[in-house]
Amino acid sequence: MRESLDDPIGETKPWRVAVVECRGSCYDVGVQTAKGFRNSPRGRTFKHRRGRGRFGFSIKNAQAALATYAPNIWEELHGLADGLEIPFEAAVMRYSNGRLAYPTYGCSSLSTPDLFGRNYDYSVGKYDSMLLAIQPMGVNASVGFSDRFTGRVDGMNEHGLCVALHLVNQSKSWRPGLGCILTVRIVLDQCATTAEAVKLLKRLPHGLAFSYSLKDAKGVGAVVEASSLEVAVREGKNLACTNHFQTKRLQIFNRRSAWTYQRLPPLEAWSKAGLSAEELFCALNRSASPVFDHRYAFGCGTMHTLVCEPASASLLVGVGGDATPQQIDFHGWTRGAAIGVTKLEGQLGGKTRPFDADGPPPRRSSRPRIKSSFSPSPRRKNAGLGPRFTR
Repeated sequence: MRESLDDPIGETKPWRVAVVECRGSCYDVGVQTAKGFRNSPRGRTFKHRRGRGRFGFSIKNAQAALATYAPNIWEELHGLADGLEIPFEAAVMRYSNGRLAYPTYGCSSLSTPDLFGRNYDYSVGKYDSMLLAIQPMGVNASVGFSDRFTGRVDGMNEHGLCVALHLVNQSKSWRPGLGCILTVRIVLDQCATTAEAVKLLKRLPHGLAFSYSLKDAKGVGAVVEASSLEVAVREGKNLACTNHFQTKRLQIFNRRSAWTYQRLPPLEAWSKAGLSAEELFCALNRSASPVFDHRYAFGCGTMHTLVCEPASASLLVGVGGDATPQQIDFHGWTRGAAIGVTKLEGQLGGKTRPFDADGPPPRRSSRPRIKSSFSPSPRRKNAGLGPRFTR
């Protein structure tokens, strides 16, 4: 029997994330991203499969959207297609990040006057397992966790601007617009301050209900609550964000999820506690933490934790639970230094609770099962099925 929550239990699942460095033109970044992926364990088993096109996809619409909001991504897709050795149209359809469905997941973030902390919870099978440091010509250099290669779920750019996404709802808010992971990438590429990011996020068309938490090098923080109908902004130095809108007029988009509300109080407390970067990383990443998500079997476990110091453009990062944080001097990297790490290694589930490898249990009705003595005739069994189903 465990004496405390910190005593180890069961087995953990080893977890590895590749760290890829890319510099040069936008095309070169696409090629290098593909090369880094092909050298990873997942990339070595990558096979291009021809399949049906995504419903409603139009390469002309994708090109028009990227030409308007992110022309550098269009160039990057050319390099990505060549690096992966797939047709360009297939690369645009899969990785331009339009008309994509996202699994339901939960994420937590908070900002203090000097720090930005973040847990990302997602599906093990759909996670990209890549931390990309890129320095393309013409846009900001940035470091962040990739989703579908060109997208980002969170990150920090060369100016110290940090951004992270939080799903609120995608079932009752869909409209034509930009995908969330493309939105994060555009902010990192084009903005230097929180004020610039807020202005941009108000202008972009949002296809789904997401929150975007922000922090810049001057200590200015904000949470942008963006829906397809309206965008609201919460500002302050001590902020916390999970997976629901806090602005009253936008709460019609919130899902009925107790977990998103349960994580908010500890995040708000830590944002005002004056924690160091190492202490904040431990608070978020400890597998017994009240914000650490163990629901891997449901596609919603904690995949990575990062704590950024925007003023120095440095970050602590780790994968899985109870991770040993790796420090990255991104300011030095943008001036030609090596990033100092080629992969991040950790464990899913952490030391205090084992990785749940089994799927969720099947749903069972709570109604009692009544065995009937009535036995329908063969003729009645087929009644109502129609001639198409009658043998």
